[in-house]
Amino acid sequence: MAELLVSIDDATLVPRIRRVIRSLHGVSRVTVPRSKQVRHGEAYRHQLERLNELAALPGNWDDDGAPPIENKMVCNVKDILDICPEPLLSTWVLFPDINGTLLIKFKGKQASISIGMTAYSYSYTKDDEARRANNRPFVASNVSKLINTIVE
Repeated sequence: MAELLVSIDDATLVPRIRRVIRSLHGVSRVTVPRSKQVRHGEAYRHQLERLNELAALPGNWDDDGAPPIENKMVCNVKDILDICPEPLLSTWVLFPDINGTLLIKFKGKQASISIGMTAYSYSYTKDDEARRANNRPFVASNVSKLINTIVE
């Protein structure tokens, strides 16, 4: 699979260019990434530093055979960081999990989200009602909405 990256200064051209690219033989998908805003908040920087610490953990970091954190999981959490509102980021505590996933826990809440390479799982209690789901397909915006629901 080959990938073509195109930089376009005039966003109004994107729909037309997308149609032209889709019409080419062999093109199966065209994606247009959203531009990411530059984040400078203290909570963002803190979470990014913690994420980088966890990404550097070697295999067997728990002295009991835990695998290292895969780069794809680090990228997934970074994608969440990039879209999650700054005030919500200060409610997180990031942990490595012994199965190689990353775990987001929330200060003062009975809640956690486990981030894997292609899926996420969550468990939280809100209004005395337990809610959980396993192996949901990972989509950063869905996880960000879930974080908002947990924290609000």
